Amino acid sequence: MSAEPAKPVPTYSTYLQLKRLLSAQQPPDYAQLAAGSDASLAAVRPHAHHDEMLFIVVHQVYELWFSLTIHELTRIRDLLGRCGGTPRDTVSEEDIPRAVNGLRRVNEIFQVLIQQWRIMETMNPASFLEFRDLITPASGFQSLQFRQLEILAGLSGNLRMDFEGKPYASNLESWERGKLAALEGGLTLKTALLDWLSRTPIEKVFPQFAERYCEAFTGYCNEQAALQENNPNLSAAQRARAIEAAKEQSANVRNYILGGDAQRNRAHQAFLFIASYRHLPLLRWPSALLDSLIEFEQNFRLFRFRHARMVERMIGARTGTGGSPGIAYLDSTSNHYKIFGDLLEARNFTLATHRVPDLPDESVLGFRFV
Repeated sequence: MSAEPAKPVPTYSTYLQLKRLLSAQQPPDYAQLAAGSDASLAAVRPHAHHDEMLFIVVHQVYELWFSLTIHELTRIRDLLGRCGGTPRDTVSEEDIPRAVNGLRRVNEIFQVLIQQWRIMETMNPASFLEFRDLITPASGFQSLQFRQLEILAGLSGNLRMDFEGKPYASNLESWERGKLAALEGGLTLKTALLDWLSRTPIEKVFPQFAERYCEAFTGYCNEQAALQENNPNLSAAQRARAIEAAKEQSANVRNYILGGDAQRNRAHQAFLFIASYRHLPLLRWPSALLDSLIEFEQNFRLFRFRHARMVERMIGARTGTGGSPGIAYLDSTSNHYKIFGDLLEARNFTLATHRVPDLPDESVLGFRFV
């Protein structure tokens, strides 16, 4: 009787697929491929410079982190907006801490992403120039996962800057463009968040919240105008501008929470409601969720800014390998692309705790035990 074949058991190497992973740092030899060679490991070339290994590894690690970030953001989006394939009408209280923990992980990943540019900067710019031309026309602009991450988070197409009069995905392969198109038609984290906020039952807790908040903020603006009126450090023109700015803020808060469509108004009211009464038990986790999303927005923009500074340090104002304007384009994205701009705008209108209107009954937002 023959013995049964031994069942494979996991090892550190096989579980992590290290043989496959650690064989992926050699760049393809495009001359061999053009001559008809297949895309096997035989069709690779030696590193053109010692630091090319660094360049490849750093970018591969970025792609791995992007993959994990997409994995986490997809779950957070679904916790807020989807159960299987069905849109959520409610989000359970237990799911909010899960979403917060996921966002905390994403924010820690972004801290690593931001700091990782320091490793790239250990390469001398002249060393990069030794092999940079071999990369052309490849470019980080072609990172499918980074584009997926942007879309999944909620960066809308109308915010994207023009790229030589062509769609931003024009330099991707057709199958990659297909994946982006499918994602663009789906639920995003931003949409799920705004839907969740718009369902906050403020009227059951504080029916007059919007009007009362506008009144409280107008009182604050009047006090600010009075402070600037008596500011001895300002010229007459500066004083007039400061007073006018305070008056504009009073009008802006009303537009923010009452001047748009119904869903937008409710979402903005909910943000200010949660921010105002964040100390009450039932709003602690929703407040932590909003703060984590603001931090994510900040980290995403810091990543773009840090990338731009690394590029500036390495190649100055040269045209990018993919033909983009290089540093000028990167700087523009870090300033222009705001995914959760609605939430950032709300920071213009937050009030100190002692200024917010008193709740009719604070106990409804406390813990209740039966």
